[in-house]
Amino acid sequence: MTIRTIILAGTLAALPAIASAQDTDIEAWMERAQLGAHQPETEDWAAIGEAAKEEGALTVYASSSTISAVAEDFMKLYPEIEVSAFDLGSEKTIEKLMREHQAGLYNVDVVNTGGAAQMVYELLPQNSIVNYVPRYLADDIPQALQQPLLTQMVEATVLFYNTETYPDGPPISNIWELTEPEWSKRVGMKSPLGSLTTLALIANLVEHGDQFAQAYESYAGKPLVYSEGIDNGAYEFFHRLIGNDLVIYGSGSKLAAASGMTGQEAPPITFSSMHYINKNDSDGYKNAILYNLEPSGVFAYSTYTAIAGRAPHPNAAKLFVAFQMGSQALSADTVIDGPPRAGKNLELLEGMAPYFKVGTFSPRDDVPVPAGAEDWPEVNKFWGTAAFQRDNVARVADFWVYETSQ
Repeated sequence: MTIRTIILAGTLAALPAIASAQDTDIEAWMERAQLGAHQPETEDWAAIGEAAKEEGALTVYASSSTISAVAEDFMKLYPEIEVSAFDLGSEKTIEKLMREHQAGLYNVDVVNTGGAAQMVYELLPQNSIVNYVPRYLADDIPQALQQPLLTQMVEATVLFYNTETYPDGPPISNIWELTEPEWSKRVGMKSPLGSLTTLALIANLVEHGDQFAQAYESYAGKPLVYSEGIDNGAYEFFHRLIGNDLVIYGSGSKLAAASGMTGQEAPPITFSSMHYINKNDSDGYKNAILYNLEPSGVFAYSTYTAIAGRAPHPNAAKLFVAFQMGSQALSADTVIDGPPRAGKNLELLEGMAPYFKVGTFSPRDDVPVPAGAEDWPEVNKFWGTAAFQRDNVARVADFWVYETSQ
């Protein structure tokens, strides 16, 4: 019996049977599944658990390879439920779900991905996904991270530099330094045309264009002069960065290697997913994070989790979503000592266990942070909003195509 069952079990009552996943009446499906407006104010987790075991299966589409570890850990605690987890990347997760639903195929139960504009303004309004926040977590997650969609994990794109080459500290203090000749061909990132995460990153920076303009004035001692056709500080930054021979890499792991490998005289600075800092231990890299960069060196974003509309296994989906968020027994003072995916640690962290490392953070405000990330709550972060992404990602993509074709 898991911790959640012990704490939350009430009178065991059978949940309504769910009709075929091919049911076209979304409202009837949500009523039977007790989702959306039909979610009870008090949820009976013993009943949900029993119904989930009867369903016996679960399919997850996700944008991260870590989903396989989450699925494995879920089946350790719930061996009666077989999980099929697919690491599809951010774009393909959304694309596959949309194509299947357009064809009337309802195969998936849980969807985990970023891509705020698509998730919030496309999939959610057409009921391809349904927001689900377990009631017992409502007071422990900031509203912005549970509505309109539940954040499964907070992640960030950061800038890495090489501590072997720069043992005395970061080589830059202002992001505009990267547009100078010294850093020509020594700044790397992924293209936004094949990565929703990178597209959202650039939109995030553009949303903070005023701060970029202020940072330039702080750096150069004079106001920013925009190039023809540009009226935003972040667009001007990328215009100059691309003109300074920005290097495009095909994957996040290659970015981390480029900045972090040992024996380099002039390593690049890279825009990398923060979690790649853990490759310092596994691969011997020498990356460090430019935390104190002006205007910011940490660009935070949400990876969402949602139940797919007309999911064939809605109770198993609820159980999986709750599992991903960690047990109710966690608190900010909980000490996680030893491997997070084993023994008591796994019972406490549950689906948080594979992510319990620097670079991936729970949206809950009542859980501990991983060792080495104690400064995370106080770090200056730039957040992008889903509404801005919705209204600007097309322009960001057009800007990128134009600038990189010059």
